[in-house]
Parts: sequence; structure tokens; C-alpha cells
Amino acid sequence: MSITVDTTQLSEALSQLEGARAWPAGLIEQLGELIREGTDEAVFQINPVSYATTRGHTPELGIELFLHAARAGLMQIDWSLRCCGCGELVANRGGLAQLDRDFYCDSCARSSAANLDENVEIAFTVVPSIRALRFHAPDSLSHEDYFFRFRFSRDIVIRGLDKTLTSFLREQVLVLTWLEPNSEQVFELDIPEEGWVVGHPRTMITTFGAPTTEVRELTLDYRDRAFEPRPELAPGPVRLTLRNSTQARVRVLKYFTPIVTYFDYLPHLNGRRLLNNPEFRRCLGTEVVRPGTGIPVKDCTLLFTDLRGSTAMYDLIGDNAAFELVTESFESMAQIVTRCGGVVVKTMGDAIMASFNHPADGVRAGLQIILNDHGELQPKVGLHRGSCIVVNQNDMVDYFGQTVNIAARVQNEAAGNELCLTEAIWEDVREDQAVAASLTEFGELHRELRALKGVTEAVPLYRVRVR
Repeated sequence: MSITVDTTQLSEALSQLEGARAWPAGLIEQLGELIREGTDEAVFQINPVSYATTRGHTPELGIELFLHAARAGLMQIDWSLRCCGCGELVANRGGLAQLDRDFYCDSCARSSAANLDENVEIAFTVVPSIRALRFHAPDSLSHEDYFFRFRFSRDIVIRGLDKTLTSFLREQVLVLTWLEPNSEQVFELDIPEEGWVVGHPRTMITTFGAPTTEVRELTLDYRDRAFEPRPELAPGPVRLTLRNSTQARVRVLKYFTPIVTYFDYLPHLNGRRLLNNPEFRRCLGTEVVRPGTGIPVKDCTLLFTDLRGSTAMYDLIGDNAAFELVTESFESMAQIVTRCGGVVVKTMGDAIMASFNHPADGVRAGLQIILNDHGELQPKVGLHRGSCIVVNQNDMVDYFGQTVNIAARVQNEAAGNELCLTEAIWEDVREDQAVAASLTEFGELHRELRALKGVTEAVPLYRVRVR
């Protein structure tokens, strides 16, 4: 298949990308060459982490490159919901606003709750106006392309087999076909051992016991999203009839899998990691969840600050002068948060809220904020981690839930120039020698229990008096 590229639009997008920041030599040229000459598979669902690391760069550089490529109109960002049970990418590859907190998997025939840590894969695909790919029209794909290059995650490895999920599916496939409405097809299969015959749509044939040479007759009927019944039989030859009793044309994949199969995940960009990336806010700040929809995140580190002495300062030197000093403090704190790998979620009066992927990054930011010169102002910093909900607040990404409430209350417990950590933070960072040493430099940390407003049980805290 010949490659057709809009070279004018490509050159304009690459030029804009080139000017976005200083890039390593040859990086933009390599991406342009890939778009012009690479296979369709190579420029579809690009994993920015592996793209960078295989070329000797850091994952963060790869993420930043593709975020700026999306901003330049070169790439589209794809938020795919992944079923952790079977590896199927179950939701359409749209933006954050197209994600739902629940999803239905055709291969598993069940609905599950989504979370940004485990279920969301972020990848990048060249936009169709620059280069049209066959994957831009999934309904027209061959069965091979649809199931082995489009429908299932390419970032999963079968543990112990040293092969990707898609390679495993290719080797284990038993049936790959269309079933027309109100039709049936017959397949001669030889099931090799104990395990399961599964697939898309949902199928479950359990095989166990001693193998047989007898040919068994088996009919599965597709109704309401799944094949029924779910029989048990011994390994060996089977004459399988697949019947479609619906009015819809159905793609069918059936494959054999051993009883014990575990997934490992290749390094990739998930939803939580992207939302806590400063470049995401700069490049694609309009990407937010749908109003009224909340997407859970299982583990996010939240930092709250306040400025002790700001109220008195407004009274002492006047609104305009005080506002300038507070603004300077905000700007320095935001820069520190960004340098430490986090993002400022929002400002609230004299306070900021920031989020991080890792507790250690949040602690480093908190210490640097307090150590920075704020004049007569004294920062108060609180940190907590846990699960929360990503929501849309005034068309901006925000967080909601008890983890947020506790983090804010912990900041209230801090005195001026003091950092307060919950036990959830301390238990993680105490294993990081560099971070633990930077904390204990200011004295031994002691565990104390504090009753926080709106929290039923007392919360263990650790205080770091910086100066």
C-alpha cells in the first residue's frame, strides 16, 4: 500500500514542533522521517515511553515530544480504556472527555469500573489530514489488523513466555471470521490441552481431563453480546458450529489459552501519569473529563500550601503591594512544583493545590517551597496520598474525595515554615534514602495522631520544622 503524506502540512507542523523548545539533535527529523516512510503500524498508537527509550532518551522527553506534537496538529492523543482481564482496548480512542468511569468488555462480557492508573493507555497517532492510515477506519480493517493490531493492547507481555499479548493471540487463534446475521459456520478444531477457549465476543469453553480422539459436536449461539452455552469438555478434536441469532454482523475471534496466564505491562503512559505532567497542562489544557463525570485514580499524591502572615501583610502594606508579593510566592511555588515533576491543580486565595505521581516528588517540592525566600511570609505545606476522583471544575482538571479533604486538613495542621506528612506519605518516602535524609536533616520525625475535621478516625502525622 502506497504512503500518501501532505508534505506541506507536515512541514508546517514539524516547524512548529521544532520551535516549541530546544530538542536533542535529530529528534524532530527522526519523527518526520517516521511519518513520511514508516509503516501504518509504526505511526499508529505510538507509545511515547518506548519511542524515547529505544532511541536513548528519557521517557519524560518522549512524553513531552508527543504532547507538543499534538499541540502542533501533528499527532492526535488517544485515551484507550484497557480491560485488565483480557487486554482488550474496549473504548473508542478519543479524548479524555470521551472516557467513562465504567466500561463494558466484549471479550469478558462484563462491565467494570475504570481508573486512570490501570485502565487508561495513552498513545499518539498521526492525524489523518497529514497521513491517512487504514487504522483511522477500523470498521474496514481485516480481521488480522482489527484484532492483532487495533483491538488488543500492544503494551502487554505474557509472563513467562517472553512474548506480547498480540503475538500470543496470533499463535493461539482457532477461529477468525465474520458471522453474518442469522447464519452459522462450522469449524474443525483440535484443542491441545487443559485450558480455555475464549475470545471476542465472550466465549468460554473449559477443557480438562484426559485427552480424547473422539470428535465432539458443539454448537455455540451468539445472543446478546456473548456465545452460549459455556460447556466443559476434554482436550481433543471438536466440530464447532458458531451460530449468529442476531440481526448484526459480528466479528469473531476464538483462541486457546492455558489455565494460568498472567500479564505484565511494558512501560507506557497511563492516565494518572499524564495528568500529573506539567507539559500536558501547557499543551492540552483543554482536555478535561465530561462535566458530571468523575474518573477514579487509585494513587495520587496531593500537596496543599498556605501562606502564614498574608492577611496581616494586606493590612500592613495595602492590597496592591501585598498582592504582588503573594503572586511572586505563587509563581516561585509553581516553578518548584513543575521542577519536581508535579502540576499546580489550582490556586485558592493564598493557597495552592498540586498533584504528583510519586510521594518523593511531592516531599521534595514541599521542602523547596519552604526553603525558598518568601520574605515575611511563611509557607505551610501538607501532603497526603491515596485514591480520589478526577473531575471537571470550570473546564479544568480537578480532584475530589476524602484524600483531597485530608490533604487540605493536614496543611491546616502545619505551622509557618513547617511541612506536615501523613503516614501514607512517610511510609513511602522513608525507603528513599535521599528524601528521608533531607527530612531528618531538620530533626527526628515523630508520629502523632491528630483529629481532623470531617475525618472519623485520627490521622497519623509527621512534622518537619524547616526553619
